[in-house]
Amino acid sequence: MGLPVIYEYHQNLKLVVQQISQICLSEEFLALTRELETLYSRNQTERASILAFQDALYALIAQKEIELSNQA
Repeated sequence: MGLPVIYEYHQNLKLVVQQISQICLSEEFLALTRELETLYSRNQTERASILAFQDALYALIAQKEIELSNQA
């Protein structure tokens, strides 16, 4: 009886991973990451590349959620 819940969780997780992968490989993401890393490095931000990656990913995920909610 527990199998459908595990299967559903696995399928949902797989979709999330696919969406994040598509974002991370997009030109928009790569350009934003480079731009943020440049800004953060100029300001001597600690771990500029990691922070730039995280911020770019967050921004594009948030943008995608907004776009999805507007389609409904």
